[in-house]
Amino acid sequence: MNTMTTIQNKVACHTCPHKFRHLCRVVFAEDHNHGLRIQRRIRAFPAETRLQEENEPPRFTGILRRGYIRAERVLQNGNRTILNFLAPGDLVGNFLGMEREPALVAATDMEICTFDAAALRRAISDDDRVNVDLLAEGVAQHTRQLEMIWRRGALSSRERIIAFMIMATEFMPVEHLHDGGAVVTIRVSRKDWADFANSTVETICRTLGDLSDRGMVEQVQAGRYHIRDLAALARLAGLDSLRDSKAMTRAERGADAAGPDRTLTVSRGEARAPVSRHPGQDGRAVFRSGR
Repeated sequence: MNTMTTIQNKVACHTCPHKFRHLCRVVFAEDHNHGLRIQRRIRAFPAETRLQEENEPPRFTGILRRGYIRAERVLQNGNRTILNFLAPGDLVGNFLGMEREPALVAATDMEICTFDAAALRRAISDDDRVNVDLLAEGVAQHTRQLEMIWRRGALSSRERIIAFMIMATEFMPVEHLHDGGAVVTIRVSRKDWADFANSTVETICRTLGDLSDRGMVEQVQAGRYHIRDLAALARLAGLDSLRDSKAMTRAERGADAAGPDRTLTVSRGEARAPVSRHPGQDGRAVFRSGR
């Protein structure tokens, strides 16, 4: 933890991409409701900082403002397996009281806006919507892990690699093109990509080379890929492009959406309103209802 940088000053919440989160408004309003002075603290960590070990109590709880975190476990054979990635806007910490939590490691340089523990407890006790938000967050993160369990069991190594690239368009910087393609920037390392897909870096290189030969994916810069046709690439990975590509997106939550940029809640098996994509903060896609 000695690599952490703590910034204890007045954080300009009006510039924060997550300023509409109900949880933030309630927790940071404690100074008005209880006569307390709640400091907004941003904790900055470099890549590969271990934030929490397996099954260890969380050291803090807050919202990931910038960067990515990987949730990982070490298997009995000593190999590492990545269970999930946390993206900007995700809650960090054991906010649901689970007993067996994975280790949390900074996959990139990152920042977390941490909550005062006492203020968070009061918010949970006083505001039912805070409890709803926390439950929705837990469901969303759990759903991601279930998606990966299915993919690891049902898809081949090559298909899992391609599936991750499709998923990256939902939670990493992406530019969607009018011709059905996209340019996505994969922020995490290829080693993390390989471990998440239960594959190897060499297999990723071979798969990308084959996709390039087919004219389906072109690497334009390090970590930046031009996908010619998202739907065609999803089919190549054995995915349902309307369902499975949204495993990582915040569009499945909906509890924190507010104002004119209200995010459409997408539930499987339900009727869907017309949806359009718009660039969100950090380049992430935002889905808006046509209703």
